[in-house]
Amino acid sequence: MLRNGTFPNVPHAFTKVVHIGHSFGSAQTYSLANMYPSLTDGIVLTGFSMNASFPPFFLAGGNFVLASKNQPLRFSNFTGAQISSLLSTYAEPLLDYITPLSTTLSSLAPPQILPNGYIINSNAEANKYLFLKPHFYDPAILVLAEAIKQPVTLGEILTLGSLAMKNAFTGPVMVITGQNDLPYCGGDCLDTGGAAASIPAQVAMNFPVGNFTSYIQPDSGHGINLHYNATGAYAVINDYLNSKGLMSS
Repeated sequence: MLRNGTFPNVPHAFTKVVHIGHSFGSAQTYSLANMYPSLTDGIVLTGFSMNASFPPFFLAGGNFVLASKNQPLRFSNFTGAQISSLLSTYAEPLLDYITPLSTTLSSLAPPQILPNGYIINSNAEANKYLFLKPHFYDPAILVLAEAIKQPVTLGEILTLGSLAMKNAFTGPVMVITGQNDLPYCGGDCLDTGGAAASIPAQVAMNFPVGNFTSYIQPDSGHGINLHYNATGAYAVINDYLNSKGLMSS
């Protein structure tokens, strides 16, 4: 649809299409390119490797709980307006406790009413452990990340290990992962025991054609976008796509 200009609300036809994913999104991108290689001209897998040793650290460190219980105003079945009418005297202190954003209960968006299959990391400390490298992010970004964090489903977690070991895609592939990524590198992407330049570099074995490159983003955890040097990662990605003739003109 993107190629022939029929994608809704996008009045333009594209000659090149690149898929970029992050974490589980990278796993989906990996599978898409393998199953339907003609759909994409290049893929970028961020926050990713094929090493399955470390997700248990991520799950344990996140202390995951039901999303509807952890963030009831966002994911349960009652609204901020309902609570505000009952607790108007205590609304602002309660909101300050639940979320650090400067807003009011009555202005919150309607909740998503998620079933129990949706879980979420428990608090800001868990968020920090899972996604950030200490001293290399603005403390305010952790406040924001905690306020807007999103749940994950049990199904996503249980399918992480189902990726094909040999990928049929022959186009350009880039893997870019934070040096201190927890779920895909165990906190140190360079710790390979001499087997490879990095853990993400070993993904090259899954693309036999060899049209592959990897990059380790320094001073970053799993949440590359949340660190001071995030724009440096974007520049690396754009330069790579440009070198492959995949940048828009």
